[in-house]
This record gives sequence, C-alpha cells and structure tokens, in this order.
Amino acid sequence: MVRRIFLLAGLLLPLASPPAMSADSQTRLSAEQRLERLERRAARITDLTLAVDSLRRDNSRLQGEIDRLRHELAQLRRKQRDIYLDVDQRLSALQSGTGAAASGQPAGSAAAPGSPAGPTSPKTEQPAEPVDAAQMQADYKAAYALLSPQQRRYDEAAKAFRQFLEKYPDSPLAANAQYWLGEAYYVSQKNAEAKAAFEQLVQKYPGSAKIAGALYKIGRIKAAEGDRAGARRIYERVLKEYPSSPAAGLAREQLKRLAPQG
Repeated sequence: MVRRIFLLAGLLLPLASPPAMSADSQTRLSAEQRLERLERRAARITDLTLAVDSLRRDNSRLQGEIDRLRHELAQLRRKQRDIYLDVDQRLSALQSGTGAAASGQPAGSAAAPGSPAGPTSPKTEQPAEPVDAAQMQADYKAAYALLSPQQRRYDEAAKAFRQFLEKYPDSPLAANAQYWLGEAYYVSQKNAEAKAAFEQLVQKYPGSAKIAGALYKIGRIKAAEGDRAGARRIYERVLKEYPSSPAAGLAREQLKRLAPQG
C-alpha cells in the first residue's frame, strides 16, 4: 500500500511542477525582449524624426512668410514716400506758383513799347537777365522732374540740385532746391546726407516755407537713428513754430508714437 502511494506521487510530481526552461529557450526569450525594446526605440526615433521634419517645414513656411511681409513692408514704405513726395510736390507747386509767375514777368516787360534802344544805352544790357532767369527755371524744373513718381531717378536728382545750387546760389529757388536735395537723399535712404541738407536749409534759409518740412524730416531721421529724445525735440519745435503747416500734423502723429506706453 505504501509502495503504491510513493509510485503515484512519483507519477504526479512532474505534472504539478512546471517544466524547467532550457538555455536555448531563455536565450530566445531574451533576444525577443531586446528586439522588442529596439523596435520601441526605433518607433520613438521615427516619431521624433517626423516631428523635427514637421518643425522644419513650419519654420520654412514661416520664414517664407516673414520674407514676403518684409518685401511688402519695403514696398509700402517706398509707396508711402512716393505719395508723400507727390503731395509735397503739389503743395510746393501751389506755394511757388506766384513766385514762378513773378519770375517770368521780366521776360514780358523787357522790351516795353517806346523804350529807348541803342548800342550806347545802358538799358540795352537788361535783356540778358530774362534769358538767365529762364535758364534757371529750366534747370530747376529739369532737376525737379527727376524726383517725380514717374521717374524716381533720385541719385540724378540729387546731382542736379547740387549743380543748381552751385550755379545759382542766390536764386529765389535756392531754398527749394536745397530742400529737394535733402528729399532726394531721404527717399534714397541716405540719411546722413539728407539730414545735412535739411539742416543747411534751416540754417541758411530761415525764412523759407520749406523749413517746417525740413525739420520734420530731420526728426524722422533722428528717430531712425535711435535718437528718440532728439526727434521729440524737433517735432515739438515744428508744433511750436509752425503749428499751421502740414508738417505739424505729421509731427503730432510721430509724437504720439514716441510717447511712452503706459
């Protein structure tokens, strides 16, 4: 009886205990685990790569958008300057219309009926003056035309106005020529030359109707150079000394932009 019990226990023991894993099975299981880990790492790397590629595409798209906006901003600035230049030219034409008519008057009165004429008369020397005035007007208009929105030949305009000032330093149009010289530099973004030209206008032609506009441009240049305090002083001077000028309204707007943000 006891023998049978031991025999039965010997038969059941293998069934109750799990079979021992062989070395090959353990090696195969360990390799599968390592492979699974590698696959998970590869999946993460793939996800990261896709994310980086997406960021690169977004960055490229944003860079393209920034470049486009910069280009549009540059175009708007040029257009704004052209519009301002055109308006300023029209205002200048209106302001100088009376002076232009006056400058042409001698041509009509040079040979008045009944005036004595003869080789020994001093008055025979006077007809040369209208010719000089006419040439001066022609030179001024030729330089002025180079600034028009149709031509925009700013470098040539600056050269032409410099030559005009050298040729006609005492001309009634010298102050205007000095202003447009500064304007030619300004629209070409030659700020140092533009500021020097505008400052010379303020110093040399204090009675010119262009002083307010020149001061305003000096303020804009100072602001572009980072001299906010200097720009503010210039704008305040425009408001104080030329409150009714078109430049006063522009100066007031610039002062608002320079005001500290609360």
